[in-house]
Amino acid sequence: MRSNQSRSVVSHVIKVTVLSALITSSFSSWATGTSAIEANDRPTPADIIVMNADIRTSDAAKPRASALAIKDGKFIAVGSPDYIRLLKSEKTQVIDAKGNTVIPGLIDAHTHLLVGTDLMNGVDLFGVKDKQQWLQMVKEKADSLPKGSWIFGGRWDASLTADKKLPTAAELDAVAPDHPVALIDVDYHTMWVNSKALAELEINDKTPNPTGGTIQRDKDGKATGILLENAIDIYNHSPKVIAAQGDKSKKLRKVIEHFNSLGVTGVHDMWTNVGSEYTDLLKEGGFPMRVWYGYMVDTDEKNTGDEAFKKQAELQKEINAFAEAKEKSIGKGPMYRYGFHKYYMDGTLMNHTAALHESYSDRHDHFLGKPLYSQERMNELVQRSHKFGFPVGIHAIGDNAVTMALKAFKDSTEGKGLANRIEHIELTKFSNMEKFSRDNVIPSMQPDHAIAPNFLEERLGKERLKRGWAWQSLLTAGGELVFGSDWPTAKEEPMVQLGDAVLREKDGKVWYGENALTFDEALYAYTQAPAKITGWDKEIGSITVGKWADFAIVDGKIKDPVPQDIRNWKISQTWFAGEKVYDKADVKK
Repeated sequence: MRSNQSRSVVSHVIKVTVLSALITSSFSSWATGTSAIEANDRPTPADIIVMNADIRTSDAAKPRASALAIKDGKFIAVGSPDYIRLLKSEKTQVIDAKGNTVIPGLIDAHTHLLVGTDLMNGVDLFGVKDKQQWLQMVKEKADSLPKGSWIFGGRWDASLTADKKLPTAAELDAVAPDHPVALIDVDYHTMWVNSKALAELEINDKTPNPTGGTIQRDKDGKATGILLENAIDIYNHSPKVIAAQGDKSKKLRKVIEHFNSLGVTGVHDMWTNVGSEYTDLLKEGGFPMRVWYGYMVDTDEKNTGDEAFKKQAELQKEINAFAEAKEKSIGKGPMYRYGFHKYYMDGTLMNHTAALHESYSDRHDHFLGKPLYSQERMNELVQRSHKFGFPVGIHAIGDNAVTMALKAFKDSTEGKGLANRIEHIELTKFSNMEKFSRDNVIPSMQPDHAIAPNFLEERLGKERLKRGWAWQSLLTAGGELVFGSDWPTAKEEPMVQLGDAVLREKDGKVWYGENALTFDEALYAYTQAPAKITGWDKEIGSITVGKWADFAIVDGKIKDPVPQDIRNWKISQTWFAGEKVYDKADVKK
């Protein structure tokens, strides 16, 4: 009797043990995506899996997802966690997003990264409202440098100061008499220099104003230390300045690292050279950024003939062939292309130099702001760029400048099929909005330029502002809207730009809210839309199977409606081609 009972107990224990083992094995298989039965039916294992995520893909075919997988630097699965679990192997890195939002790597469609290198070791006056503090900061920098060393930087804003007046060379001379000082304003349309810098730049009382630029003078004809618009090119092209700036490549790498920390993995950068600093970095093994570069053309007559443009086209071909070859060996997708030409049609609203159809509301002397070029001259420049295969971007802030830029594109016989664009479009006629779609012109805009300034109603009046910064109207009319920051003229943080576009709040109140966007509309304008301009939209711009795995994890979940504090949100991780290039946790350490 006892013997039979013992055998029964042993048998029961064995059954329970076997059943437990099967359950454990089955649970383990579910967790890892493998089982004995599925051993010969497993999909390719992923290198990296992101689970428990709120993924905003910027892909209309699958706008939302909760998991993704990466192999060899590219997305191989986006969507259901049930399938993506099957891609886990012992070597797979699994990231728990903890319910936070994951977005594509952001593409800032209007930056000046190369300009910003001067801020790395220069004087940054952004947001400082007291002129005496400006001068104190310059003095401290001068005291730290050998005599004769240039002092660069800027981002000063006279509209924030008590007297709202432009500064003078004499003020800088008092605190830095032994250093040439050159400080660009926050809009990068006005430069403040001291007497020593004027001498180094060979600017004297008889120096003529360049086309489209002004050397400001006092009533006695003496240069005041202010260079406006194209007069800044005297500085930009000065051999002495270029020599003093030194190796920009190392500084540029620091700028790129900073933008990575903001979730940015792509930029459209624009400056007055052809971006040799980027090709220098490619020689060193590359960098975690995808750069579509715009050359800001020197519009002097001798530099804008067929021969000069032909040389630019040859240089573009040479640079881009070099970049493609380097990128192939690096194996992380496109990093740099010399892509387009950039021109200026007008100045800024702050300085009353944006070209308007009607007078400024705070200037009743019929002051409209003068376009920098005639319609004929702008047509000529655009047509010549198109002739040699260059898409064109035109800076146009005032409604008259926008009208002229649109006409230049429409009248060009060789620009069809090119990704032409107008930068800023802070004010435009309602009748112009349909022309962007009709003539395939891309509106490139910067949300914080609408929200940050405190003088817009003063300059334009309430009625005109109904068609100011018309993001939703342009998008509704079929425009392929792209967003950027215009750093360093504005805040570089994309969460600020996205928050401004969605909330459209100024001083705690909704500001002409009919032109606000949804979060997904704004995100698309900061990701997939800018990728499309470059021709890289099949490779980057959205979290889509087959594209390079550029993405960022936001430090929180972005819900609808968008939180009021979204402009303060940060990025916790940024990934470039499946490689982590920023981690907030590492910074804390």
